[in-house]
Amino acid sequence: MVGVSEARWTVVMPVKRLPAAKSRLRGALPGVPHEELALALAADTLRAVRACPAVAGVLVVTDDPRVAAAAGAAGARVAADPGGGLNAAFRHGAAVAGSRSAVAGLTADLPALRPADLAAALRATQGVRGFVADAPGGGTVLLAAPAGAPLAPQFGPGSAAAHAASGALPLAGEWPSLRRDVDTPADLADAAGLGVGPRTAALLARVAGAVRYGAGMQGTVATYDASTRSGVLLLDDGTELAFPARAFDASGLRLLRLGQRVRIERDADGEVVRVTLPTMA
Repeated sequence: MVGVSEARWTVVMPVKRLPAAKSRLRGALPGVPHEELALALAADTLRAVRACPAVAGVLVVTDDPRVAAAAGAAGARVAADPGGGLNAAFRHGAAVAGSRSAVAGLTADLPALRPADLAAALRATQGVRGFVADAPGGGTVLLAAPAGAPLAPQFGPGSAAAHAASGALPLAGEWPSLRRDVDTPADLADAAGLGVGPRTAALLARVAGAVRYGAGMQGTVATYDASTRSGVLLLDDGTELAFPARAFDASGLRLLRLGQRVRIERDADGEVVRVTLPTMA
């Protein structure tokens, strides 16, 4: 008889349509189309899950044809996204997997994931519904339920507390590659430090080998969030470039307007360190 620690899991992994996926990463890799980055994150996550010995199969829930094609080529099953958001997608995937399956809901933004970390976390459930919080501690990267138990996902802001309140067991373990989800450029840099999968690594290498622009580079403000003092610029070559709060703080400006022309200064690593008006010294 197979013990609870030896359960083979069906992993449910929802992926949004690529144009809408990972919006806070838009412009994180200059010269790389946003959809390509979002697809690389999901593909590297899926690759690691497929290599995990505790996983019997993967079910990708998506309505994006590129994601569906990549998932099918990697050996995953694909189910159409029912609409209604992330939790609806997780519930639908769990229903498709069936009540006889142990089901683990996993986010699709874990490009540094190691199969051993995922296997260890799944073993740690010990036959009860449990979850793994993300690196900051407020979100959730993994929610697992044994066969016959409802997944009952509560993903979204404050999901770690919501899952704990719903009776899920917080799983204790380091598992750095599992906890490192990627929502922001800083998260992507942290994941790169852990070592990302081949598709994300190829995009990072492409950017590292690109020509660095100096202080004469200009662009147009595409998005700006006054609460975070950060945003995205549309460069003159058509690519997008994110800038952090520290770059705005160094500018001496009080605000930025959409469509405003700005000059960009970058450091030796290509990071934006100052955003100024073209007329400013």
